[in-house]
Amino acid sequence: MNTNNYRKIRLLHLADIHLGMENYGTYDPKTGLNSRLFDFLKCFDFAIDYAFNNKIDLVLFAGDAYKSRDPSPTYVKEFSKRIYKLASGGIPTVLIPGNHDLPSITRKASALDIFKALEIKNVYVSRKPEVIKISLKDQEIQVATLPWLVPRMLLDLEEQKKKSTEDLYQLLNTKIIQIIEKLAKQTNLQIPAVFLGHISVAGALFGSEQKITISKDITIPLYSLTKSVWQYAALGHIHKYQILNENPPVIYSGSIDRIDFGEEKEGKGFVEVGINKISNSTFSTSFKFISVPSRKFLTIKVDLENTSIDPNKTVLDVIQKYELKNKVVRTIISGPANLLEQISEKEIKKALSSAYFIARISKEKTEEEREKKGFDYTEEMTPLDALGKYFEAKKMGKEKIKILKEKAEEMIKNLE
Repeated sequence: MNTNNYRKIRLLHLADIHLGMENYGTYDPKTGLNSRLFDFLKCFDFAIDYAFNNKIDLVLFAGDAYKSRDPSPTYVKEFSKRIYKLASGGIPTVLIPGNHDLPSITRKASALDIFKALEIKNVYVSRKPEVIKISLKDQEIQVATLPWLVPRMLLDLEEQKKKSTEDLYQLLNTKIIQIIEKLAKQTNLQIPAVFLGHISVAGALFGSEQKITISKDITIPLYSLTKSVWQYAALGHIHKYQILNENPPVIYSGSIDRIDFGEEKEGKGFVEVGINKISNSTFSTSFKFISVPSRKFLTIKVDLENTSIDPNKTVLDVIQKYELKNKVVRTIISGPANLLEQISEKEIKKALSSAYFIARISKEKTEEEREKKGFDYTEEMTPLDALGKYFEAKKMGKEKIKILKEKAEEMIKNLE
């Protein structure tokens, strides 16, 4: 192919839409649906409109279309309508399932498999690691896929026998690295190629709310994705937009809207990618993050420690400084117990009434009073952190605390 006639390939990378996430939403009497659904769909629609308005050649979806592995028919319909809009409009889309999309039984179909069953043109669903060659309008591109892989898909019963948790972790890690190396070998160096995966990569940062579910994930080394065979690595699973490597770009697009307060200060959106061919096997890649109209979250903190006036007035005065409209708001009030007891939640709720949703009004005793008590839950703690503090307050040994926290984490993951 003459590189002078080679046109830039424009890609759109997004992930972690999580339809069905109902945190901080209200019941909509007109539709019978949770109001947060429309937040996520608004952001999704923004991305789709952007694809058409900016002549995107290919959409890469890096997993977690839904919050639950068994989404309601309504959520499936809304997601499917938008993927069909892309496909019927001539924009191919590659979908891989994330951990939230996969059924608990390996051979059971996922909600994404409907596209494969119906053989919809321009929609590619990848349930296994593979290299997909896609013909665009006037050229080709390869997509090496790594959907979410659970241990039972990688190890047989014999391999799992008599192995410690740490040994199994190392074995799974090795298996996934070997899969990635195999994908690299299957990739044609003469044709543009990208990697699409739902996976944890070493060095990635994530919000506090994700610590419980991600801290024990299989984590692959960054170097496994920086091979010269791929011009871009489109990642999903971690909700924070971040660039792990510049050349080639290894990027988490992040979730498309905020899920919890751990993501309050994070930008939400997707990534536009451009790939140019310089010579037969040399390419250059550009990218930019595109923000979406996501729901804003706001934390209002009030410290009553040194107040000499009515504590209610102190709180109300602070609240008045903020723009609350269309925001999910939480208020954290800290101070001595005698002042916290005087707080009127009714008055505070009235002052917060213009907010989209009042998440909570928390009262936290000062550190000195918490120490006297031995333990007190604070707003910033994850459940595992709180559990650890509780065990410490009970004066349990470090080894016992470690074992109990591991068991608790395993139970939480099984509830996903």
